[in-house]
Amino acid sequence: MRAPALTRKRSLRMASALGRSMPSISRDAGRHRGTLSNYRPTRTTISHEAFERGTAQTRSEDLTANDWAAASVVDSMTVNTVGSGIKPQARVNWKRLGISQEAAKDLNEQMEWAWRLWSAEAHVSGKLHFDDLVFLGMRSLLRMGELVHLPLMLDDPGRTFSLAFQDVHPARLCTPSDRTMDTSLRDGVELSPIGRPLAYWIASPEPSRGVGLNQPFSLLGSAHFVRRPALTGHRPGVFHCFRAEEDEQVRGVPKLAPGMKLFRHLNDSFDYELMAQIVSASFPVFIATKDPQAVARQWAQPQPVEGEEDQRRYFQNLPPGTVAYGNPGEEPIPIESKRPGNNFTSFAELIMRSMAASVGMPYEVLAKDFSKTNYSSARAALLEAWRIFMLYRTWLVRHYCQPIWSMIQEEAWLRGIITLPQGAPDFYDAMAAYTNATWIGPARGYVDPVKEVVASTKALEARLTTYADVIAERGGDIEEVWDQREAEEARLRELDSKQQEIADV
Repeated sequence: MRAPALTRKRSLRMASALGRSMPSISRDAGRHRGTLSNYRPTRTTISHEAFERGTAQTRSEDLTANDWAAASVVDSMTVNTVGSGIKPQARVNWKRLGISQEAAKDLNEQMEWAWRLWSAEAHVSGKLHFDDLVFLGMRSLLRMGELVHLPLMLDDPGRTFSLAFQDVHPARLCTPSDRTMDTSLRDGVELSPIGRPLAYWIASPEPSRGVGLNQPFSLLGSAHFVRRPALTGHRPGVFHCFRAEEDEQVRGVPKLAPGMKLFRHLNDSFDYELMAQIVSASFPVFIATKDPQAVARQWAQPQPVEGEEDQRRYFQNLPPGTVAYGNPGEEPIPIESKRPGNNFTSFAELIMRSMAASVGMPYEVLAKDFSKTNYSSARAALLEAWRIFMLYRTWLVRHYCQPIWSMIQEEAWLRGIITLPQGAPDFYDAMAAYTNATWIGPARGYVDPVKEVVASTKALEARLTTYADVIAERGGDIEEVWDQREAEEARLRELDSKQQEIADV
């Protein structure tokens, strides 16, 4: 009877030994040895976080204003993401509201008309359309990493709606100097214990009193700030939008930040190479003397003896085409520029490809260079870029456009501009169903229109897509397109009928 017991004990010991974990292999990524011995990254402190972000945003602004490659990235992404505007299509959920499709269609038309009325007066200045606001917001998102827009209620005569928006430079969003020890404030954003934004502190200095003219906003006291609540009832009090790419992120990071060093250094390299070409093109010469003793005497006696005049000629500037004759014993030697080197073009292209990768764009889109592509490679590059454009467009619609659409429809209903169908629920009882909408941005464009149209036609025939999706890809609204086609076909039938009557006569 003891043998089985001993066997069980031995088995348990063996299992226990096998179950012990082996030490893991040492990974170079986590050790300070070899070529990584000096690679010791650190985390920034919360107090220094605002300084780093502000510096990155200022550098990004400078690059966008003065560097061609950075400007190309921001312009390309803005134009392709929002372009001339993003159009809403009202999609009232008639099934959940318990109304007919005809009633829903009529309500959709009312809502879209209300939106058109408001879009023309969207900005507080009365000069910017809603599409201009979206364009500004997208550029701010790329340059600064975030957009800050304030919804205001105006009572100006002549306005159809009270709601208007004021664009605010993100640099004005910061922590007052006398609130730096407040743990609930982080880089200008007042947070709840669970990290939800409660309010935003926006610098509003008084230039008439000389406040804030020659000092950063972060040095101002809270008396020169406006505290804007994050919510006013159920409506947003501040639109602070940024793409969160890190856990517990509170402020945005410029799109150019990962490749900022590449953008800056390549721009400097181009400047230096261009200057070398300018100097070479001006045909400069270096005067070499064959009388070293004269040079020695000049060093020993730099000033002419009293009564003697220096008859030597000196040339500091030579306008293009000038023939200058030197002094006796001097020989002109042209200065030749050997720059740029033979590998400069390929090296610059490699850097630009790295820059494009840092912002998630294909090289062809950043450099506007399709000289080395065929149809397949160009289409692949544009499709890759289009994924990024659609990512930003969807994000912008979700966090900016759709909330504003809901605010406008709410005010339109309160003002009686739109009328709910008889028997439909109250607006506030089914607000999400009433304010449902889809958004259409700029058309994608085609590398080869014939191939793209044939592909769309076959996809429709195979029922793999819808007419609405195909028309939306071209930047159109299916209702508007079909209404226009119906009108045109009716007009064509009318013209055909008149021609037939003339032929019969």
